Amino acid sequence: MYEELTHLRVSADAEVPYVYKRLDTQTHLPVEDRTYQLRIPVPGSKGVRKSLKTSDRTTAIEKSEEEVLQLRVLLRQGGSPNKVSVLELVKKFLKTKEVRIRGEWEGKEDRGDKSITQGRYELVRGKLSNYFIRFLGEKTDVRTIPLSVWNEWETWRINNNTRKELGTPSSDTIKNEMGIIREIWKWGIENSYLPNTPKLPFHDENLTPNDKVRRDSWEPHEWKIFSRRVREWVRSLKGSQEEVWDSWISYQMMFFLANCGMRPGEVCKIRRKDVEFYIRNNQDHKFKNLCCLVQVHKSTKTGSRQVNAMGGSFLKRVFDKSKHKKKSDFVFCHLDGTPLTTSEFRNQFYKMTKFTNEDERLGKRLTPYALRHLYYTIRRYNGTTIEGLSKNMGSDYTYLKKHYDHTENRLDTENLTRMNNALGLGGKFIPEGEDFMVPEEI
Repeated sequence: MYEELTHLRVSADAEVPYVYKRLDTQTHLPVEDRTYQLRIPVPGSKGVRKSLKTSDRTTAIEKSEEEVLQLRVLLRQGGSPNKVSVLELVKKFLKTKEVRIRGEWEGKEDRGDKSITQGRYELVRGKLSNYFIRFLGEKTDVRTIPLSVWNEWETWRINNNTRKELGTPSSDTIKNEMGIIREIWKWGIENSYLPNTPKLPFHDENLTPNDKVRRDSWEPHEWKIFSRRVREWVRSLKGSQEEVWDSWISYQMMFFLANCGMRPGEVCKIRRKDVEFYIRNNQDHKFKNLCCLVQVHKSTKTGSRQVNAMGGSFLKRVFDKSKHKKKSDFVFCHLDGTPLTTSEFRNQFYKMTKFTNEDERLGKRLTPYALRHLYYTIRRYNGTTIEGLSKNMGSDYTYLKKHYDHTENRLDTENLTRMNNALGLGGKFIPEGEDFMVPEEI
């Protein structure tokens, strides 16, 4: 039942395809009743083998013609001749990401601009596993997926959040995931797993994050109330020596963050050698506080920089009470000297805000990042320039100006409401009933 299809080829230098019936399968049937198989030779690869699912010769040849034509188009577009499942594509893509993970204490200057943190890798892996694979189906051949399928993505994504307790995903979350999908799709095309297309998924979407999305934070007067109430939390600490210590240093770390604008991940990596204390003693100012210069490690989000921080007294308390006194020791560490992690601090932060009932009291959803926002607000109210804060906080000037535009508007209240008593609003009240009357000319 072997037959060469001499009128079909995927390319000029390819061997001719052929159909045949296998003798080692469907042995309970006569050979003439068994299904036809198709073999399409492709230069430089193992070619394509597949069942045509028909025992009729005429139908088998018609199906073969369709398969060869589709494969010819796919190859001209740069696609792979062999099936690539969604799961296989993700595994191959993640391997290229994995080799770019830089060490915990390495920066981009060590591993290059394309290097990523372990945290970023885990985020990408989780997004692809939880949503990309689930949406397309792990066994689906990626070569057969039309771009139009991504028109349904956002609706599906909103209805299929893996963490229901977080509610509807934000627009920035969806944009971030669209960016990851666009990246893996482009990678698949560049590595010949997907056919080349003139457009990528979400080609008409602007995937730039929305800089004006506000995270909830304290207003200065709200923070004063919280800072008084949270002292009771410290006084009520109970448990093992390790538990009490971790809660105590988290309390100090929270107040330090509110006074320096650093990111939690940056503070967790501070070693004693990175801190230089000094006394601010300005004759024109009524305050005299312990401040410090902090060297941020190069492996953090925006790399190395020096931070001029208020709230040095909170660092000094930890310096004095910690039994780990070497220059290389971490400042915010456990009793065994290992550094406090961002997730551990986050858990302690939520214990503090739960104790004071902050979210319900203020009608907000407060996270550790609220401390960074609080710092910016208070500094601007006290006259610190955006240029200075940009350098100190490790954020782009334009980003800060957009992200905190609500603060900037409040700071300009005096200017926006300035009045000249001699001019007023330049008008007068018209008595009711006279507003439509045209006076007679005298």
